Amino acid sequence: MKSKNDFTEETRELFFWNKECWWCKKSHANCLHHILGRVSNSPLNVAPISNFDCHIGNGKLSQYKVRKKFLKKTLEYLLKSEYVLTKKDKEFESKYSRYYN
Repeated sequence: MKSKNDFTEETRELFFWNKECWWCKKSHANCLHHILGRVSNSPLNVAPISNFDCHIGNGKLSQYKVRKKFLKKTLEYLLKSEYVLTKKDKEFESKYSRYYN
């Protein structure tokens, strides 16, 4: 069964070379986490993370301060990678602007 708001192949490719887990900073990221849940498949909603060590069962990932940190890090990562924000990305950023301020 295909999940709602899975990340596109293009989004996966944006993070392909990043192995840093944004939770623990170790070099073992092996999945992409929906920072705000499956509200959007925008690359802005992505945090590379280690699935078994840092993701599964980690309730702290839904804390406001963690989400804010991840969203800012994602934006910085994408802009540093010369990614050009799409209309969908800009709408995501506007809708969740409270995390970027």
